[in-house]
Amino acid sequence: MIKLIKEGRILPTNGPEFDDLNKFSGQLGRELVFEWLEGQYWLHSDLPRERPIGIEIDKELFRHEEYFKKSSLQKELLARAVGVKGPYRPKVLDLTAGMLGDCLLLLSFGCEVWACERHPVIRFLIESALMNAQHPKLKLLHFLPGEASSILEAAPSVDVIYFDPMFEDANEKTSPRKEMRIFRSLVGSDEDAVQIFKKSLDLKLKRLVVKRPRQSACLFRKPSVEYIGKSTRYDVYFSV
Repeated sequence: MIKLIKEGRILPTNGPEFDDLNKFSGQLGRELVFEWLEGQYWLHSDLPRERPIGIEIDKELFRHEEYFKKSSLQKELLARAVGVKGPYRPKVLDLTAGMLGDCLLLLSFGCEVWACERHPVIRFLIESALMNAQHPKLKLLHFLPGEASSILEAAPSVDVIYFDPMFEDANEKTSPRKEMRIFRSLVGSDEDAVQIFKKSLDLKLKRLVVKRPRQSACLFRKPSVEYIGKSTRYDVYFSV
């Protein structure tokens, strides 16, 4: 069972809206604790004395906005990868919303984004954070809880698919930050990544962008173009 804590009280979690969370907690074999802080739920860390993790949507969007007042979007590899150019802003389907890191960056570019997330714990954190957020750019965000494969079968009308599959990477030499460590312990790797990739290609949109660690092999085949940063690479596949 999961535990919800709000203002020092433990709330009931036996309603149908918590079925997926409770089922996953049972499969995981440990209790997951969510605490109401600053207007939304945060997930307790798996280690004592670590702060809970949550998604600070307004704070992140305002931070991006301040940064881009001083820096050009064309310096951003993600912006170039999805095709931001001049006034053009593509519509993007993010198949792996996760903790909304790249999704919020895309919103800060001015892109309209459909964000998909299938994992019950991450979905819960996203939905709680969205109820707490008020940033004007959220009018460009459409959250789609569910499996990427199902959403691709009735995909919204977009220009670009963005895919950042979770994986165990042999080239990662440093310990992941707290959020990523917890995220991996809960979500694991995306075993269906290649199938999702092929299904995305079949839609023949303007671009399919796959995020990879810099030194990792391509997910399935060589991309049309690569945008390479210090630790991250964006593989871009153009429609043919």
